[in-house]
Amino acid sequence: MGKYSIIIVLGLFISILFIRLQTQNSLRRGMDNYVDKYNQYVLRNIANSGANAALNALMLNVESTTGVNNRPWSNGKFSYFFERRTEDARLGPTMIRVTSIAEYLGQKDTISVLLTRPSFSRFAYFTNTEGTIWFQGGDTLTGPTHTNDYFHMSGTTGNQVVFKGKVTSTKVYSSTQPYEKYYSTSSPEFQAGTEWLVPELKMPSSIPMDVVNAATADGITFGNRYTWIKFQNDSTALICSKSTSTTPTAAEYTTYNLSGRNGVIYAKYATSPTSTVVHVQGTVSGKVTVASEGIIKVTGNLVCNDNPAANPNSTDIVGLVATKDVVVANNTYLADRTIQATMMTMNPTTATYSRNFYVENYSTNTYGYLHVYGGIIQYARGAVGQLGTPHKGYLKDYKWDPRLKDTKPPYFPMLLALRKIAWYD
Repeated sequence: MGKYSIIIVLGLFISILFIRLQTQNSLRRGMDNYVDKYNQYVLRNIANSGANAALNALMLNVESTTGVNNRPWSNGKFSYFFERRTEDARLGPTMIRVTSIAEYLGQKDTISVLLTRPSFSRFAYFTNTEGTIWFQGGDTLTGPTHTNDYFHMSGTTGNQVVFKGKVTSTKVYSSTQPYEKYYSTSSPEFQAGTEWLVPELKMPSSIPMDVVNAATADGITFGNRYTWIKFQNDSTALICSKSTSTTPTAAEYTTYNLSGRNGVIYAKYATSPTSTVVHVQGTVSGKVTVASEGIIKVTGNLVCNDNPAANPNSTDIVGLVATKDVVVANNTYLADRTIQATMMTMNPTTATYSRNFYVENYSTNTYGYLHVYGGIIQYARGAVGQLGTPHKGYLKDYKWDPRLKDTKPPYFPMLLALRKIAWYD
């Protein structure tokens, strides 16, 4: 009996010892798991902090290209860098990728954030202020439409204004009426919806420096007051730049090859920048942005060699950017004018309708149709014509170029805002 008791006690002791060892191992594993999870938590927080620091840097300077290396943070460190299309050709023309890399106790974690900085060229119609110009019955606009003001809508039953793209405004006419009505029955047709009281989309007040820098680096620049550009359908342009306003002779033009350049043509008369005048017309083959610190006069048809209205896969695209105005000039009685371009003007003048995008002699002469295939972005709405019998100026035929949803003319000004596409942990 005594021998059996010893065996039982010994077995009990071994069992207790085994259970104790198991408990200790479980506790140790639990502690190790807790430490690992805590370390992963700290590591992820450092990576998130790096990503947020990068986003804050972009908010302060959306053009920022300077990253950070090994910044100490929570007993670890993070680094971040920015990539655009120049660093990764797979990115879209308006995309920015932010990558944050964290290190903590020998471990690494990475977060990537994909952003887009939309271009103003994505709008079919954009104004900072509407003034007192009304949308008339029969007007039809395709593509995104926005104003930082509120709209004025005319039109009557059966002859309403039609918007085929989404319409947004920063202001409203009243608490019960988002836009001002000319007639009580004025009720525009919004085929893609509306959104009122959206945040203001601020416009630049002059040509952005990235446009200027691009022209200086690998584009074409002119410092004379007057410049004439005649685009040719073989990726060249005949250009004359001089100090006087007299129409150039054929011998005064120089042929410029646009192939192999970044597509930016920039003019600034240093003595009086807003007095700069650039004349443009012709057929563009390739991607071009013409920028003037003063005005741009469209003196004839300005079209793409591969017509984007007929071929949505056309790679020819044109942008016109002026600190003051884009003027439709050199018009002919009852004749049409075609402009295949997205145009942006930044003239804050509100004392006249001969401002921003407007037609020369719009109130005195009668022309045909103004065919615009692209977009019009302007600080304040300018005048194209006047109603009457016969009408004065041009009748409008505006169509949005849907390619502008995903692409833009080279270095065309972009919004001072970022939109998150994806966050990859």
